[in-house]
Amino acid sequence: MKMKRIISILLVLAVCLSLAACSGGSGSGSSTPASTAGGDSSAATGGETGGETGGETAGETGGESAGPIDPTNQSETMPVTITVMTGHTQSDSQIEKMLEEKYNIDITLNVLPGWSDGVNAITMQMTSNDRPDILWWWGMDTEYAKWVDNGLMVDVTDYMNTYTNIRDYYNKMDPKTLFYAASNDGRIYRIPGDVAEPSCEVLWIRQDWLDNLGLETPKTLDELEDVIAKFTTDDPDGNGADDTYGLGGDGNDFRSFWPWIQAYDQTHYSFFCVDDDGVVTYGPANPNTKEWLGRVADLYKKGYVVPTITTDTDRDQEMANGGFGVTYSWCAWNNPDATTMTSFYASNPDAKWVTMDMVEGPNGMPQEDPATSAAWAYFGITNGCPEENRERVYAFYDDMCSLENYEARRYGEEGVHYTIENGQYIPIVTPGSEEDTNQNIGLNLFHNLFNRKDEGNMANTPETTALFEKSGNESRYAAAHLVEWKDPNAFTTWLDLRADIEDTANKYMWGVIAGTESVDTFDNYVASLKALGLDEVLEQANELYATQNQQMEEYMAANGFE
Repeated sequence: MKMKRIISILLVLAVCLSLAACSGGSGSGSSTPASTAGGDSSAATGGETGGETGGETAGETGGESAGPIDPTNQSETMPVTITVMTGHTQSDSQIEKMLEEKYNIDITLNVLPGWSDGVNAITMQMTSNDRPDILWWWGMDTEYAKWVDNGLMVDVTDYMNTYTNIRDYYNKMDPKTLFYAASNDGRIYRIPGDVAEPSCEVLWIRQDWLDNLGLETPKTLDELEDVIAKFTTDDPDGNGADDTYGLGGDGNDFRSFWPWIQAYDQTHYSFFCVDDDGVVTYGPANPNTKEWLGRVADLYKKGYVVPTITTDTDRDQEMANGGFGVTYSWCAWNNPDATTMTSFYASNPDAKWVTMDMVEGPNGMPQEDPATSAAWAYFGITNGCPEENRERVYAFYDDMCSLENYEARRYGEEGVHYTIENGQYIPIVTPGSEEDTNQNIGLNLFHNLFNRKDEGNMANTPETTALFEKSGNESRYAAAHLVEWKDPNAFTTWLDLRADIEDTANKYMWGVIAGTESVDTFDNYVASLKALGLDEVLEQANELYATQNQQMEEYMAANGFE
């Protein structure tokens, strides 16, 4: 085993032991935290904090070169340490060795202990004297700003404009992504690691239940509510028992009610909204929030909604039990190997879930739930990377992100690890499977350190790819009326008051749905938010948005995206 790997493993073990002592031994998992997977509106970037010290230090080493280098034709072996999250990483795997041979590099994986302890482990790495060459992180906006300000992150702007696979991909998918990643001076110190499709979800309905009851697919919100009622009361599965519900969803997740939220303008369960005149308001406090809350609460009161939706429950498990007929969820369920649907059909072989168009509500603009343009995770080159290696590090990683190389890293070798039949990806060895692990193949290496959501994501069938595209196209009106903050650290009033305002809003909205609060007290609820400082928050929000919107327009024009 390489000495550097031994040191890395010892460091991770030390981190785990110290964090366990501090945190009381909290557990960790290998899946994305719900708070970030959902695309929180404030999970964006650094901004004004890319100050003089960080900008000058990084800029001096950030891209001056005699010309592009060929990362696949290097005579000297270069050591590279890369911080990655546990779950998709295996040291000395076949994929790692393939990359080492291709780029003549010696990779050391600096594996984080998990989501619960990962932030602390990243902080320890960045405050040590042995920073990794490439760091991956999520959230941590305040910490990232300090890293840049203290010269700990390398300015990769010039590299990105020389080696263009990463840049061209993000500009193709969403030109705003790199705007949110950049500092206010336009320099790039962090690279988007994973950015969701423009929209990831769609409305699902039990076609077999519609057929059993002789119902048509609903096209309006009123019709959807009628179908949900009949799915609850009219024995759609024909078993003679009162054991079905119309609507189900992830517990304690307002996205379950997206069909009602999107039916009204200027409302949301957490985001700030903006109208056509550029006026910013707080979605949970806006008048139309009362409208959708009231409708959902009425359905819940009548027993048409799975009762556990107001608690932190697992929708997948409830789906397997076959107990509800409508849900708003992932486009990726359309893939034949989707775990949720595979489990469902194992228990309900005669059932049939299908996707349907979003229903039209009072605003007349059916919309899917938009994802954010900003990444939820980033990676970058730290000043722990020797100056003479920095361009080569960026060059090899950018080359690794080309379409062909990305597919090889994620899915392996065609004919060995997968086949293509009738244009569809068929895994021989599924990434992340027990077989993948046992054979130490290492598929999906560097997961979340750049994930393609275009044709490079072969796991999606052509039909699923089309579904993602349709959902994305039908979310743009909603996206244009929700605010995504470029520099959440500049939003100081929100940083100070957010916790109390959001806690009050969430308790009230869930209380209305569950029947412990009355929608008729909505005005009193809004008054309570104002007493917590909402007006002060909105005053600064409007100032920041005006500046950010101008910066966005200038960025788009300068980069030819008008």
